[in-house]
Amino acid sequence: MTWWIPLRSLLRNRRRTALSVAIIAFGTAISLFVFGFLEDARFQIQATTVNEYGNIQIASPQLWNDTADGYDYLISPETQAQVFDLLNQHDNIQGTTTQLQFPGLIAAGNQTQVVRLTAQVPGNDTLNIDGFIIEGRPLQPSDIASVLMGRSLANRLGLKVDDVVTLTLTTVNGAYNATPLRIVGIYRFTSEQVELQSLFLPQAFAQILLNTPSVDRIVVNLTTIGATDSSAAAIQSQLDAAGLALEVQVWYELSPFYQQLAGFFNLLFGFLTLAVFILVFFIILQVLTLAFLERTREIGTIRALGTTRGQVLGQLFVESVWLALLGSATGVVVGLLFGAGFNALGILWQPPGTVEETALAVRLSLWVVLPPFGVSIIATLLSALFPAIQTSRLRVVDALRVD
Repeated sequence: MTWWIPLRSLLRNRRRTALSVAIIAFGTAISLFVFGFLEDARFQIQATTVNEYGNIQIASPQLWNDTADGYDYLISPETQAQVFDLLNQHDNIQGTTTQLQFPGLIAAGNQTQVVRLTAQVPGNDTLNIDGFIIEGRPLQPSDIASVLMGRSLANRLGLKVDDVVTLTLTTVNGAYNATPLRIVGIYRFTSEQVELQSLFLPQAFAQILLNTPSVDRIVVNLTTIGATDSSAAAIQSQLDAAGLALEVQVWYELSPFYQQLAGFFNLLFGFLTLAVFILVFFIILQVLTLAFLERTREIGTIRALGTTRGQVLGQLFVESVWLALLGSATGVVVGLLFGAGFNALGILWQPPGTVEETALAVRLSLWVVLPPFGVSIIATLLSALFPAIQTSRLRVVDALRVD
């Protein structure tokens, strides 16, 4: 019964209560909508980044720190075999492969372009570009002197499938090498920068060009993105125990763009949360202060009947709890409905640095609901604390004397 009496007190002045609930609900709904939008954008960028890098990459610290002299960071076939034996002990690994990346210069007619070539195992199920090809075909194990080119670079150089470009590079021994490459496929990626800078060719052919049997990294795909950190820590411990001078890097460490964008999203939502907190806090503080002052004689009467200051404070605070719950819950419902309606519109936009339009959407999940709901609850309860304490401390005589 103690919990229902404060609720009945709130309903005595329905207009003021409705205004308070509306203010809290408005702040909660806005926070939920913006946070859901940011989380959906973050989720899409996470998926894109994992598609580009895999969940985990294993390589020499010299490669990650860019301190290698020439190609000293390459992983020999013997070390690769040791690493794969360790990786086979993990149940949550979906697939593994190797890559070999190196810079080069391609020439098409009188045009040249500095590029980064990624040598991959054709047809591997862990990390390849096959699903992004829009013209031509994927790389095949039997391919020699074949390459996949990004659509943006092909358009810039005026190239198409079956055209030939000349690649110039430096081998691991420091000698110059050159070879013609036939474009067998053109791929489209979500990042224009990748399309302009990255070419893909068969790993076996690239090792012949570089005059090495080694690779520069081992790529690991996991069953879920959420398992990345724990799996990376376990793999690193195994590598250290085996005495292998290799270092694990996870997908978000490999992408400076994602780190910058995630930091921006966190800062943006932080400012929004602070703004909503201040809005709810000061408006509800003013409303509850006036509401509690209007009930001074009532509080004096129940105090005269034997109610303690603590009981008065508890009743006023419980009223605030009801107000916070009603307002925050209403805001969550409104925010979810608004987000679902927005998603149904199917609005398209092209994010900066991308080549394809994507749907604007609000991610609706428990994780998205909890932060706005919690912020509104805390702001309301804190705003109610001061007037509740002040009102409960009134002396009985002074309270009854108020007209």
